[in-house]
Amino acid sequence: MKNIHKKTTKYKLMTHKTFLKGLLPLIVLALSFQACVDELDQVNPNALTLDTFWQNAGDLNGGLNATYASLRDENILGIKWEYNRTDIAVPSVFRNKSTGTAIYDQTFDLTTNEVQNKWNACFKGIFRANQVIDAYYRLEDTFNGADAEQSGIYILAQARALRGYFYYVLHNSFNKGSLPIFETVPVEIADFQKSFSTSEDVKAFYLADLEYGKENLPGTYNAWQSEAGNGNLGRITGGFCEGLIAKTYINENDFVNAEIYLKNVIDNYGYELADDLAKCFTGIAEFNNESIFEINYSYDANPLGLDEQKLSQQISHQLNDGNQVQFSSWLTLKYRAEKPDPLNPINLVNRNIYDTSGNLDSIQENVVRMYSLRMNNSMTSVDDRDGRMYGVENAEYGTEKSAATHGRQTPNFIKKFTGWNTENGGLGEDESADKDNRSDINIPIMRLGEIYLLYAECMIEKGDLSEALRYINRIRKRSGLILLGKSTETSAEFVGSTTTYMDDIDMDPSNGEQSVTLENLENHLRFTEKPLELSLEGDRAYDLRRWGVWKQQLENLSTFEYDSWHFRNNRMGKNPTRWRCFIMPTGVLPTYDDPNLPDYAFRQVKSTPEAHFINGNRRAKEPHLRDALTGSKNFIEDIHAYLPVPQDELNSNLNWNQ
Repeated sequence: MKNIHKKTTKYKLMTHKTFLKGLLPLIVLALSFQACVDELDQVNPNALTLDTFWQNAGDLNGGLNATYASLRDENILGIKWEYNRTDIAVPSVFRNKSTGTAIYDQTFDLTTNEVQNKWNACFKGIFRANQVIDAYYRLEDTFNGADAEQSGIYILAQARALRGYFYYVLHNSFNKGSLPIFETVPVEIADFQKSFSTSEDVKAFYLADLEYGKENLPGTYNAWQSEAGNGNLGRITGGFCEGLIAKTYINENDFVNAEIYLKNVIDNYGYELADDLAKCFTGIAEFNNESIFEINYSYDANPLGLDEQKLSQQISHQLNDGNQVQFSSWLTLKYRAEKPDPLNPINLVNRNIYDTSGNLDSIQENVVRMYSLRMNNSMTSVDDRDGRMYGVENAEYGTEKSAATHGRQTPNFIKKFTGWNTENGGLGEDESADKDNRSDINIPIMRLGEIYLLYAECMIEKGDLSEALRYINRIRKRSGLILLGKSTETSAEFVGSTTTYMDDIDMDPSNGEQSVTLENLENHLRFTEKPLELSLEGDRAYDLRRWGVWKQQLENLSTFEYDSWHFRNNRMGKNPTRWRCFIMPTGVLPTYDDPNLPDYAFRQVKSTPEAHFINGNRRAKEPHLRDALTGSKNFIEDIHAYLPVPQDELNSNLNWNQ
């Protein structure tokens, strides 16, 4: 026992010494930490705080510029992935492997990156807008004089309009519209723990912002320049606010209220359709009179070149050189089926004719173009003799090493939002180091063409066929298409020797004449005019949801099978065969006459196409050309019509379900 006591005493002594030995460093660390805390309590003279920033209108404008910069986050519009959820597009990986992505296959959930990124991008914009709004109210009394007061109102109205837009996107994208409402900038951790408001409350909140913007902002880009002075081009407009209010009603199928706002946008702002659709997408006429609001991009950039400090966008390169998005097969065939008006002079072209060696033989003058101008401004087809792609004919594109070619993975290229009108010999997008695979082409959020089609939908719902045709035909006339209806209709604005009207809704006499009616015009608007005019634009997901046809449309498209054909004996230049790049419905032969074929091919093409224009050694029933094959099976309205609240939000917001 005595020895045990000695050992115990010794153990206690050693333990005490060890404890003291360990405690001393902790005491030193604590003292050091206190010194650090005292140091941290000092004001950093270089830091931006409420005491040093948000002091004047200049600071407010700086914060406003940061809010505009939030729009450059490409996840807000989601051009590279959002349309894969719908009937418009497929991811390029699907063209390669017959497998899609979580978005395309409708297997996305609250952990999917795109879901999280879109949520984050919108709330970043809201946070920045709220910084400006809060600071404005703190400084409101310092705006002395009419000019200063007006300047302050413009700042507040822009911040509120931008906040309204971000909430519009969130409300129509996530959780059936139920969201946390942030009216001010959160200060304490508890301020972030927001319970979710009802969809109706969120809508009322952002509509109030948009109404304020509508009443207090210049209506158009031209008005900004005349009312606020040069240097204001690109700012959010009152016309955009009113258009977004109209779309809010449209999204709820409230056509009565939507009509009021849409007609006011059409009649009272001075907007007008551009004479050439290319002016809306290629950078040649940015901020034109059709544009209601567009995201402004530039090659000017911060030397650091990080994130949003890069003022240019990646969409152009990823649609062209990156080929990250392809139009769905049904939409491709829709574009190819459009009828150019043979009487319209804009459809008359000069076409190169080549000999069998690929050398230029002659030029046909004033022949009717093969495909519509709307298609030419939206996508390529390898056999298009009249369109151009970076200065070369479609089948020639891809001979340069930097440019992808028409092929199995890229049967068609999307031309929208790219510099396809650049005459650079087929090099494609500028890949020089200083451009860093980026583009300065602006991206439209809203333009008059969309407003026309929304108004036409209101007229169809109202039962006014004549007025609906008036606005649809204005869109069609701009692209040189045959117009719908009868030339004797009161809505027939373009009667004359340069315009063809056809009272046949599908414009295909072989199917029998189907006169234009309210019922079939509604279907035509939904599945022809809107997807072809507004591909990768507008709110296709919202449309399919509000029409109640999303599942039905995906299932319908999934039933069609397609063959891929080689484009061989290429006489558009000395180029090799384009492999498996021409889409046709299974069992349907490409029978139209190509003017460059030998005479014997014209006589035999219907029976033996394999010997001539397109190689008959085709791949039948290509799985990678099927649309929504997996997504149509997985799509469940209650799960996939809206994006879910992201996992990060559920983890960080303890009151999300209160």
